[in-house]
Formats: sequence, structure tokens, C-alpha cells
Amino acid sequence: MPKKQTNNLRWKALLVVLTSDVDENDRPTIIRTFKRDIYFQDIGTTAQEKYLSLQAKTDVVRRIKVRWDKTITEKDNGIRIDGVDFNITRIYTDTEKREMELSLAYVN
Repeated sequence: MPKKQTNNLRWKALLVVLTSDVDENDRPTIIRTFKRDIYFQDIGTTAQEKYLSLQAKTDVVRRIKVRWDKTITEKDNGIRIDGVDFNITRIYTDTEKREMELSLAYVN
């Protein structure tokens, strides 16, 4: 009998699309437009992840696990959790489990 897979993606966040624009003073800005809801599981950041993010001059503050979605990219998407915006700094894909791990950093 096959093992039943449990759904641990219990928290809801917003997936946003990042687009470039210019404000009224001709300064470049990033506009975050809601795309859809996304369910996630919070997983902790490892010491290695913190170390690698400091080398890349990003500060990973959160890691989440979501369902595999080929349309999510670091360049074009962001995540909003409880009203706080995050940039996606790294994506790890596990195709066998059909899951993705997203490393998130605060928007500066």
C-alpha cells in the first residue's frame, strides 16, 4: 500500500511579480503586483546558508518550502508574508518530491 503524503504547506503568502517603472521624479522604482496566493512551510536557515549569503552580499533571513512551480524565478518574483516583502535570493528545486526551497531576504 503506498504511503499517503501529508500536506505540510499550511501557511499562506502572496506571490508578487516585480516590474520596473519610473516615478514622478524620473527615479527607477520596482512595482510589486499581486499574482496569486501561495502556500508554504517555514524551514529554518542553516549556518551554511547564512555564510554563503554573506559572501554573496545578501542576508538570507528566511527559508520556505513551496510546491514546485517553474514560473517562479529570482528575477521576476517576490514573496509577501504578513505584509512584509521579501526578495527571492536562491531557489533549490527537488523534482522528485515536486517541491522548491526559496531563500528569502528583506527588501532594502
